[in-house]
Amino acid sequence: MAVYENPIARDDDYADPFVLRHDGRYYLYATNPDIRCWSSDDLVTWHPEGPSVTPDVFPGLVPFAPEVVYADGAFHMYTSPSGHGHHVLRSETPTGPFRDVSGNVGHAIDGNVLIDDDGRWYFYWAGDEGIWGCEMSSPTEFGVPVLTGIHMNGWTEGPFVAKRDGRYHMTLTGNHYLSAGYRIDAAVSDHPLTGWRPGPLNPLVVSTDPEYTGLGHSSSVTGPDLVSTYLVFHNMNPDLTRNLNIDRQVWSADRLLVLGPSREAPVPSAPTYRCAWAAGDADRWRVAGGALTMGVRSAVLAGPEDAHALWEVGAVPALTAEASLTALDASAHGIVVDEEGGRRIAVAVDRDARLVVATDDGEPAGSVPLPPAFAHGALHTWRVVADDHRVEVFLDGRRQPVGISPLRGPAVIGVLTRGGVRIGHVALTDTTPDAADRAAVAPVPGRIWATLTPDAPRRERSGDAVQLAAGEEVGYRLHAARAGVFHLQLAGRFSSGDALEVSTGRQASRIGVLADRHVVTASIRLDHGENLLRLRGESGRPELELLTVSDRIEEGVVHPADAVLTGFGKALVDVTKRADAVVEATLSFTPAEDGGHGDLLVRASRFSEGGEGADTRLGRDFLLGYSVQLHLGRIVLARHDYDERLLASAEAEIGPGSTHRVVVRVRGERIAVELDGVEVIDAADALPHATGATGIRVAGGELRVAGIEVRGTAHL
Repeated sequence: MAVYENPIARDDDYADPFVLRHDGRYYLYATNPDIRCWSSDDLVTWHPEGPSVTPDVFPGLVPFAPEVVYADGAFHMYTSPSGHGHHVLRSETPTGPFRDVSGNVGHAIDGNVLIDDDGRWYFYWAGDEGIWGCEMSSPTEFGVPVLTGIHMNGWTEGPFVAKRDGRYHMTLTGNHYLSAGYRIDAAVSDHPLTGWRPGPLNPLVVSTDPEYTGLGHSSSVTGPDLVSTYLVFHNMNPDLTRNLNIDRQVWSADRLLVLGPSREAPVPSAPTYRCAWAAGDADRWRVAGGALTMGVRSAVLAGPEDAHALWEVGAVPALTAEASLTALDASAHGIVVDEEGGRRIAVAVDRDARLVVATDDGEPAGSVPLPPAFAHGALHTWRVVADDHRVEVFLDGRRQPVGISPLRGPAVIGVLTRGGVRIGHVALTDTTPDAADRAAVAPVPGRIWATLTPDAPRRERSGDAVQLAAGEEVGYRLHAARAGVFHLQLAGRFSSGDALEVSTGRQASRIGVLADRHVVTASIRLDHGENLLRLRGESGRPELELLTVSDRIEEGVVHPADAVLTGFGKALVDVTKRADAVVEATLSFTPAEDGGHGDLLVRASRFSEGGEGADTRLGRDFLLGYSVQLHLGRIVLARHDYDERLLASAEAEIGPGSTHRVVVRVRGERIAVELDGVEVIDAADALPHATGATGIRVAGGELRVAGIEVRGTAHL
């Protein structure tokens, strides 16, 4: 399998990348003085198209985070010159030149546009309080601002909103762009402006590796195969230029997940069939009632009355298809889904801006009004997703309420017209986006929802977990950037007596569960490249929710040196990655301000600070892992995902400068804390961090650590 390596482009500055997909081709825009544009057919190989604005548009300023929206024949660019409020620019082509058509409309930085299924436009941007949004009455007119309530524990920027299966999904970036903790989160809502809630596995993308850091400011785009989605983002170089990266983005119900960040992954797949209108392409179209004439990267279907052309590439039981159509003198034009030996479904738009649905088997015809601004003669992209439980039609990315019953058999697609229509890009893949997500290849180290497997019964795919009865199997495609032994954590619900077999091409092992728990683990050996991980139920009904594959963990005992931290700060005392461990230390904490505390950190990783990378107070929670905190009068256990979430607390006789022996036992999902020989906390985290190192942290005072011992063990 062909692979790409991140970063995929290094020869220019790709800050704040945005990718537009138009007529089957990709266009990339980034923060630079002339908003240079690149184009691609595959998301991996990019070709320079030159500047998209002339020097007189924003003299002396750098247009920040340009994003481009195509609608009804025009391309609108939204950018904030050097952060001084947004301008809207317009062009007739994706490569420009774009001209300013709005002047300064305000709204800080990092604008993003969503066109909803009903044709209503929404604008999102970043402000000091987090992410803002508003409805738009036109591409250049902005409504009343609404604070969405989403932020990232410090500076927040780079919103990107898309709709899938009726829900709104946002990716956004946090912390200063010069910080190693620059990262990407997810949020979801049932409304475009309100009700937003953070994703359960934030941050989606973060890396503090000095050789691959500063990952952020993303956009998302459909892959060449029509059924995948890719997150496009940048990383920071020492000279402050930024490279271009992509990673696969998948969904399990309403839970968005990025399969990364990866350094090596399979290249984006091509569609099963693609019509580029090259030699021989026209021979695969069967025309009735008209004539098909090939041109350059397009063809014209014309007829005096009704004409249609079927693309005979073989009928398939499930499909996702796309066609870019431009009406010439047509009074109506659209697409056809032709079932093998069955009905024909026709969906077309007419000059009255209606979408009309008809079948030839007696199903009632219907029509859907289109937005008033719909331009009949502009290029429009049709998309069909169909299988045995739905037929969905999208026009320019907007899902249409067509009410068509599911496919009854294999089908092909085609184009219809009453008059003449130009056919541009046409492609078809013989699966659907949901099925493609379940078959996605996950780069490891990494994580994947357990429901993202093609083997899960359909009744379980809408839930959060996969149940395995005895004899049932599920498989996961993993791509390892290197061969070796890895740590596998399975999170879910496991009862006493459950048993699983874990196998790869290199080995098989058995996991037996002796007591109810949320986590079981195993070691797996993977080859470089793609591997198939199979999980087979042997007894009971274990429920799998999340798989995490980590680098190999280490065992053994270390005795780190005594340490002192003052003010605000954190540090690793043992860099060894461990899963289960016992940490013992003598701690003394003296507060310097109200609410201060001194901590032991377990399964800790991805340390960063706030601001430009030096603000220890702002960055006090910028880590992944767990903290056991000594406060005056109490002890606290918290989880960290670049924020802090309380897991448990207990009253304790802790005074300023008093000395205490603390023992932390971490096993699977459970964290137990002993204070001066007495167990005071025993808590569980259902989707725990899998591995990490051992550290210390102070927030508002002085922490002294002595006699520390770290003992890694798989058998506590």
